Amino acid sequence: MNQELIKLFSKLSEDPSLVRRKALEYGSNYLGGDWKTLTENEVNVVQMTGGQSNLLYLVTASPGKVSSESTPSCFLIRLHCQQESQVFTDTVVFSIMSERGLGPKLYGFFPGGRLEQFLPSETLDNDTVSLPEVARKIGANLPKLHAIEVPIPKKPRAILMIREFLEECRSTGNNVFKLVPGSVKFNDSRIPEEVTIDELEKEVTLFEKMCSIFDDTVVFSHNDLWSANILQLNETKEIVFIDFEYSSYNWRSFDLSMHLSECAFDYRVPFPPGVHVNQIFFENHPNIQLFCDAYIETLYKMKQENSNQKYPLSDNREKEVDRLIQECKFFLPLVNMLWATWSIKNLWTGKQDDVDLSVAASNRLSVFFHFKSQSEKIYNELKNH
Repeated sequence: MNQELIKLFSKLSEDPSLVRRKALEYGSNYLGGDWKTLTENEVNVVQMTGGQSNLLYLVTASPGKVSSESTPSCFLIRLHCQQESQVFTDTVVFSIMSERGLGPKLYGFFPGGRLEQFLPSETLDNDTVSLPEVARKIGANLPKLHAIEVPIPKKPRAILMIREFLEECRSTGNNVFKLVPGSVKFNDSRIPEEVTIDELEKEVTLFEKMCSIFDDTVVFSHNDLWSANILQLNETKEIVFIDFEYSSYNWRSFDLSMHLSECAFDYRVPFPPGVHVNQIFFENHPNIQLFCDAYIETLYKMKQENSNQKYPLSDNREKEVDRLIQECKFFLPLVNMLWATWSIKNLWTGKQDDVDLSVAASNRLSVFFHFKSQSEKIYNELKNH
């Protein structure tokens, strides 16, 4: 990451002229046209988001100052805050999505960030993604993402990501995580009061053995498809996925289960612990049937169009949908194990977050231990097929 650039843009409220000059430099270099003739006072910069992964700024020219139809009057500056390997993958994926018209256009990239198209849109929230019509749109869009070929390792990465988080946990010198009361409440004696990093490693190893029966479903995946990473365009109401810093190849239903699970977590809570959890999305997700049906429907259309198919389809669409629902339920514990270890890692390394990380990790581990037996049952049902 480029710390000097991040430091410069952090001064937006103190000295906006410095940031405007830098933004104008980017506009002139990468967009050209009327941006080359603008002055600093004819440019406005507003911070859109800020966090551990990205800093996002909207740059807008004064009305009427960019008259050419081929030159945009506004653009986004995205500054990367994550590790270099994540930045590399995110940039490659963003470029491919841009070329195929599946996301915002890429205007240019520079050390530490990039320029991209601003799409007038609504960022979805938990209420919106829970609407049946929106859930169906998201389910229908995912196969198009999963069909993309990306020049990165083709092995499923979910287990490796968890092990990387566990290794970072070990590096802090801590070993025992004590669960605290949270929003998730299961009356289940299988949920421990505390766990060690070694115990979590053993759980992951056991789960990994079960995952192998889904290795024929490995596809390119988003891996972080919660509501804030989904846009609905104002004009067409089309769904667009953004923020691919955690993307990799994975089992297709790990990606689907990730989204379905995230519907349960509402981060709009303005007081501690900063999250509300609706357990219905774990126990009996109201949209899982139509979500999976829309996914399979798109796959059948792609098959008819002779598009790139990752795995064969039977002639029984209903059977395909039922199988996909089972896959999504199987991966529910693993999805939550990933974010549990992510939360513990950030907690023990002193990272700041809007959510109480002790509660976040406890919620996720409760889901893992409660639904692990469901995954074992599904594995035993499918392993001979």
